Amino acid sequence: MKKYIYKIVNTLVIGVALFSVQACGFIDISKELSDNLNLEEVFNNPNYTKRWYNQMYQMIPLYSEMGMGANNFRTGIWNVIAGEVTSSQPPGLNYMVSGFNSSSSRFHKWANAYETIRQGLIFLDRAKDQMGLDTDKEFISASEMNRMKAETKFLIAYSYFQLFELYGPVPIVEDVQDPNDKDFDFPRATVDETINYIDKLLVEALESDDLPETINTKVVGNDYDHNNDRFNLNEMNRPTKVATLALRARLWVYAASPLFNGGYPEALTVANHDGTLLFPVADSNKWLKAKERLEDLFRFCDANGFALYYGKPDHDGNVNPHESIYELFQYYNNEILWATGNNNYRHVSLDMEPRSTPRDIYNAFGNVGVFQNGVDLFFMENGLPIDHPQSGYDEDGFSDYINVVNENKKVDKNIYNMYTNREPRFYNTVLYEGRSWHKNIPNKANYTTHFSKGGGADNGKSENPRTGYMLYKFKNRNILNTGTNDKSWARPWILFRLADFYLYYAEVCNEIDPSNPDIIKYLDKVRDRAGIPGYAELSSKGLLNIIGNQELQREAIQMERRVELYAEGNRYFDIRRWMTADKADGPDQQVVMSGMDMTQTAYEFNSSGIPIRYFNEIGTGSYYNRIEIENRAWRRQMLLYPIPYNEQQKSPELVQNPGWN
Repeated sequence: MKKYIYKIVNTLVIGVALFSVQACGFIDISKELSDNLNLEEVFNNPNYTKRWYNQMYQMIPLYSEMGMGANNFRTGIWNVIAGEVTSSQPPGLNYMVSGFNSSSSRFHKWANAYETIRQGLIFLDRAKDQMGLDTDKEFISASEMNRMKAETKFLIAYSYFQLFELYGPVPIVEDVQDPNDKDFDFPRATVDETINYIDKLLVEALESDDLPETINTKVVGNDYDHNNDRFNLNEMNRPTKVATLALRARLWVYAASPLFNGGYPEALTVANHDGTLLFPVADSNKWLKAKERLEDLFRFCDANGFALYYGKPDHDGNVNPHESIYELFQYYNNEILWATGNNNYRHVSLDMEPRSTPRDIYNAFGNVGVFQNGVDLFFMENGLPIDHPQSGYDEDGFSDYINVVNENKKVDKNIYNMYTNREPRFYNTVLYEGRSWHKNIPNKANYTTHFSKGGGADNGKSENPRTGYMLYKFKNRNILNTGTNDKSWARPWILFRLADFYLYYAEVCNEIDPSNPDIIKYLDKVRDRAGIPGYAELSSKGLLNIIGNQELQREAIQMERRVELYAEGNRYFDIRRWMTADKADGPDQQVVMSGMDMTQTAYEFNSSGIPIRYFNEIGTGSYYNRIEIENRAWRRQMLLYPIPYNEQQKSPELVQNPGWN
């Protein structure tokens, strides 16, 4: 810990966060190196001061990266570890198969978070009230400096939160320490101390009144007009009041959740060397606190025009849910509470655009897959789960079925009935066998995707999705990497969005009072936008009644989060704070991960890869047979990530999380 917390004292590595849209349409972060700058020189130069400040944005996640580049804590490696996606080549491919210990664990946030915290503390201590003259190019006004200091408190708080969600309670460093003092050491704070310190920083940022309310410029217009002039996108990733309120609400939801609130018996005995117990016994009042913080957020959202995103209604006033779900991720809109433009969906070999496009479409790799476990999560179009006796789900036979995301609504032939009559979020997330592409492909007018043996995206090459499915969510449907077609699209990567917090609210209300009508109200808000019947309607029709039953409502809320927030970076942390990752035979017990059998045929293809005959056998010897892709080494101690072994070696005060050596 000493090495990493105090690494950047005398020599500075500085980076520039470019708050501007690049030529490719993405907001990027670039870095410059500047050696032998001391702190005095940095904080007497407004340009260097800005660079010091901008480097703190390194802790903002890049969860959009789930392919070959998913090799560090900032990326979507957590989607891989949580079993939402897989890839033929990510560095974390076999991470959960072989298992890990405190020495071999990777993807730690520890070092980078404490570097950011250290850098923020120095900024708050050293930055002047105003820098330069107002005629200078790099002038920093008093109001801008106040804003930067409030943002710094947010970024310190966010760094601590990212430590907390992964490791639980961590050491709190409140002041800039003397780097020449070799004897300092910090024990872990308690859970309550960690939460309260993060909360204190967020309150200070809010009460300073130096943060802008939102990046919305208040220009009148509808979300579906896709008029980005309504938003100050040059400052998209800078914290605002609404982002701060959202982080504060998320913090208290985590604080109330079983993992951190007395539900993990083994953690209740973890103590510092002085006997201080780190984890609290259960306190139901924390759910009340979480509810208050969510209501603070909702009042602000209501006053500032935030709402779930709906696409443009037709002349009868009806909204197409397929368009709403797709467009939500393609344009900045009023559902977004905080986002970054640093999005990995680009046509670069290691990035997500080619890695989530079938190999037989121009210059693609097609190796980011979805497990069968994920496919089975999504509801039917009637709003029922697939295991409900009246859902209409069918794993027998094939049908001709309209591809609702195809620009011409093409009828796809011989589609396995497992993929028919599913909800809109399914078609926006999963690419399956026999499905046409969303856009007409030159010289491939009848193109359909085939992962089965002999198909253009099969496992005949190392670049394949492994599971017989590919991740389709987040893709822009105008892009085609050939000719004059669009080859990039500037879309935000959403860190916080309103649907996420509506589901938090349903969860919190259910834990306080299962009879609260807001549980179903907020759960059904999300389902309505998704285009499926809500639980109030299902109950009125006598199909499914969960209303008032705490356990059934809890299961429904958790299922909705899995589906609604699929591959957005939440599930790894959700299933641990709920402790459902350790629940045998539950949907989050990520041990046996399955997929279709890519070694077997589903079609007979001609020399051009066009299917000329299909085989409708299901079961052994067929592509349409569930097979084991991974058998994971789940252990209960994985509910909390191990404190890095090398940090324990450097810091005798650090005690380990339960179950780890």
